[in-house]
Formats: sequence, structure tokens, C-alpha cells
Amino acid sequence: MIILDHTAVLALCRGHRMMSGLAVVEVDDPHQRAHVPTLCLVAASLELPGAAAHVGALPGLEFLPLDFAGTATVEQTVTAGLEWGYAHAVHAAAMGVAPGRVMTATPEAYDRTGVWAVDIGKP
Repeated sequence: MIILDHTAVLALCRGHRMMSGLAVVEVDDPHQRAHVPTLCLVAASLELPGAAAHVGALPGLEFLPLDFAGTATVEQTVTAGLEWGYAHAVHAAAMGVAPGRVMTATPEAYDRTGVWAVDIGKP
């Protein structure tokens, strides 16, 4: 599963070529689509108002809700020291059938989380 954290969402909104390619191509296999955890979308929108509306209109993205079990996991992750904007991406990467890959502009944020972070570079 491909997961976009808030830094990848911001890069997408600012015209990052690779992120734009992921967001506009519709893929039939949901495991090959790009997924945006909802808290990552909130974090991006707080930094760049309008990001949620922009990203929500793109055809190649799936949005991952946060249920009660996920909320408890996110709370534990944040309590352990991870910034809240990254916590839903960590949960999403761990919950899939196959380990997820988090696309991010800040891969160092995922150190010691066990998450496979893919550096997208700076937009």
C-alpha cells in the first residue's frame, strides 16, 4: 500500500511531479493506489488551507478513515513521542495486509517507528 503523509500531501498541492502522477492515475487494484490517512489530510490542511478540497477532487487517491482502534493506536504513538501529523500514517502502514510504504518529504520523522518511509525529496 502506498501512503501519503501530510508532507507528501503538501508536496502534491504544490505541484510535486511524482505525487501528482500518483494522484491522477486511477488504478483498479486498491493496494496499488495512493492512500491518504485522514489525519494527514487535516495536518496538511492546517498548514495549507484548501488542501483537503484540492486533494479530495483527485481521482487516484483513497482516503483512510480513523476508527476507534486506530484512534487508540494513534494516541499511543503520539504519547510515545511521534508528532501527531505522522501518527495516522504510521498506523495505516502497519494495518495493511502487506506493509505500507509512506511517501514523505521528512523520512527522518519515521526513524524508530518500523515504517518503510520513502523520501520524495523537496518539492
